Amino acid sequence: MRYYPLLLDLTGMRCLVVGGGEVGLRKVQGLLPCSPAAVTVVDPAEPGPELAALLASHDNLTYERRPFAESDAQGAQLVFACTSSREVNARVGEVCRQKGVPCNMTDAPEAGSFVLPASVTRGDLTITVSTGGASPALSRVIRQDLEARYGEEYDALTRLLAGIRAALLDLGRPSGENREVFRALATSRLASLIKAKDRDACLELLRAVLPAPLHPRIGEWCDDCIPTV
Repeated sequence: MRYYPLLLDLTGMRCLVVGGGEVGLRKVQGLLPCSPAAVTVVDPAEPGPELAALLASHDNLTYERRPFAESDAQGAQLVFACTSSREVNARVGEVCRQKGVPCNMTDAPEAGSFVLPASVTRGDLTITVSTGGASPALSRVIRQDLEARYGEEYDALTRLLAGIRAALLDLGRPSGENREVFRALATSRLASLIKAKDRDACLELLRAVLPAPLHPRIGEWCDDCIPTV
């Protein structure tokens, strides 16, 4: 099966997680940073300590201590079936199919309507890996390689490039000239300089690549990436 790759904006969406165990906890931890309107967890058992801590610190997270009911899917826009019971998960999946609600089934991915790829997140940078369910182990190995290759410095780099892009576009220059600058920055040594905390080299590189009107802001951008003590 070939899946259609998609990055989804969860702002304002209502998500349902059926199952509050270890797998359900991971789903909740992945959902909350994406600012959904609401995340509801349904499980007959008491929430574990990590999930309880999230409940205490997030107003948009609720916990219903009871079995899954068909009405739970009503109004949900994204559902995760991740209980330890294949029968319950299958029921959740069937209800979602009938209601046209996208559902991820952790114990039978091919029976759901979407799968979650292995991912590496560095701020606004997200890199995903999927084998379409053929080999989650291979996806995990590749993700670990990517985590080592793209370290935390890429969080700062992404913020830097976002700030530069907005400022450069505000200058109203020809798109071809902007494209050359964007490519030069993306292929430069900026990531390694940020990792090494080499602020002087970062300043020098940006002055060489950016147009003169942006030079007064270079120090500000470098301070964000490599704070001075």
